[in-house]
Amino acid sequence: MSITWRERLSQRRRDIGIEGSEYDYIQRYIESYCSEADRLCKKIDMNKTVDEVIDSMKDKKFDEFTKGVISSIHKKRGYDPDDDDGSKKEITSFA
Repeated sequence: MSITWRERLSQRRRDIGIEGSEYDYIQRYIESYCSEADRLCKKIDMNKTVDEVIDSMKDKKFDEFTKGVISSIHKKRGYDPDDDDGSKKEITSFA
């Protein structure tokens, strides 16, 4: 059975180090993170479906891949998970 990036993220989030408010933030904007994961999966192998690429990854590779996806979207959205004062800032895109 195929597993999506979103499902695997949910299963592995603690191993990756994604918890609390950061995980809540990712869930709030999950479409952006899934789109980035899809885009990167197609760069890995255009002949496979996204789910096939995700399924072929061992946990270590998936964790590294996912950290890259999350970092990229955090940066694009202006989210800083290390911002301790609770005033998480977001950049609104006007593109």
